[in-house]
Amino acid sequence: MPTLPAKTLRTDDAIVRMDGVGMMYGNFPALRDVSFSIRRGTIHGLLGENGAGKSTLVGIISGHKAPTSGQVYLDGQAIKTTDVQSMEASGVFLVTQEPMIIDHMSAAENLMLGIWPRKNGFVQWRKLRADAAEMLGGTGIDPAARAGQLDAVARRKLNILRAMFSGGRVIILDEPTAALTVGDRKQLFEFMARLKADGVTFVFISHYNDEILDICDSVTVLRDGELAGGSDDVSSLTSENLSELVLGRGLELFQRKRRNFDAKDVEITLSDIRSAHVHVDKLQIHKGEILGFTGLPGAGAKELARCLVGLVPATSGRIQFAGTGSAHPMPVDPKEAFEKGVAFLSDDRRKDGAVAQMSIGQNISMSSLAAVSRRGFINPAAEAALSDRYFSSLGIKAVGPQALVDTLSGGNQQKVCLGRVMATNPRLLILDEPTRGIDVGVKQDVLRIIDGLTDQGVCIIIVSTDTDELVRSADRVCVFGGGQVRTELRGNDIETEKLRHLMGAA
Repeated sequence: MPTLPAKTLRTDDAIVRMDGVGMMYGNFPALRDVSFSIRRGTIHGLLGENGAGKSTLVGIISGHKAPTSGQVYLDGQAIKTTDVQSMEASGVFLVTQEPMIIDHMSAAENLMLGIWPRKNGFVQWRKLRADAAEMLGGTGIDPAARAGQLDAVARRKLNILRAMFSGGRVIILDEPTAALTVGDRKQLFEFMARLKADGVTFVFISHYNDEILDICDSVTVLRDGELAGGSDDVSSLTSENLSELVLGRGLELFQRKRRNFDAKDVEITLSDIRSAHVHVDKLQIHKGEILGFTGLPGAGAKELARCLVGLVPATSGRIQFAGTGSAHPMPVDPKEAFEKGVAFLSDDRRKDGAVAQMSIGQNISMSSLAAVSRRGFINPAAEAALSDRYFSSLGIKAVGPQALVDTLSGGNQQKVCLGRVMATNPRLLILDEPTRGIDVGVKQDVLRIIDGLTDQGVCIIIVSTDTDELVRSADRVCVFGGGQVRTELRGNDIETEKLRHLMGAA
């Protein structure tokens, strides 16, 4: 347990209070003189660009880091010893973006991980299952279900409940809506609201202004390691207010000038595509068009995108490019897709998009080695020219192309991944959730980069569950259901509420 002073310093209803907190990494100040309070039984939003200091701040609150200056108070009492174990014993838990779940164990076993009831050295399985069933009652989670078979929302719920079961009173959620659909987010928010009503306090980290406005009671905004502002009453704020606090300036949200296409503009024709989860008879994509794919998980949007690049086997299907004569069979793997002019960017940049311990330049050239090699050997000058070109044009913030990818913010990592697929000079570029997990300012940069590619005639498919992103970037949107395109929206018919309704109805 943390060492507490004899005198209580309770000055308001704050359960957590930061007083002049600072954090130095060598000579670099990650946080400077940050002071704010989190009220008991509320959902407190934490906003800021990548690198603003959010991770450092929640690391201090959760005991993963010790501040170099200032003081943290819990329940009005100064925390003297900061470590994870003591903070969890005091009821403060950090739930990371990737749910910490042991897939082969049951939901019940995961829920009580580390606190399995024992007697005479043996686990009391009957009590474990009974306690878990009581805790999971009303959540829709089967205590006996294998955790690896749970959906994304259930896995996040399980992490939150595990923290509560262990005595959690302050639960920090680090971007919990990553990889969730609109419906999933609504379900998670309803769950959080019920727990808040029972007295649980949440710190909610998000890059999405609409989420902060929907679920939070109060908000703190960090910028460049300092307190940029905030409010004890989120209802008094607008999305524009939040963006200006995050960026330190007004933000002009990107909006593509939608284009109209006709038969003469058709660049790619997809026909008779079949797989385990896809049934598409015919779909045409126009030169320079941004086509949105959306739908609930398993509806077919993501599955078709992965078929087109050979990541999911197609039992049949053909792809035909304008001016190339006959159609070609669907690619059997990503290598063949690249050779045919189809490039793909995964929704998981950490797992599939970049190699963190390699440089920016090496990552950018990774999918274009033939273009920078001669007789099987990489030409350093050619590789440097390629990486310099995209490093500059994409506005990647780093000391240079030689910097390692894992030293970059999430938004700059995404720009590196985008540079890698752009360097292949694709005719069709498929982007799966291209702005997930990046802050609002960099998101506009990425959308503008994608928009600029269409001026070169590139066909682009954006797979996204972010309806606002599709409204701002797509010329046409295909809403999937049951492996098929259920509805197509064009032009001014592409509206947020209409997309949300169609996704749920498909």
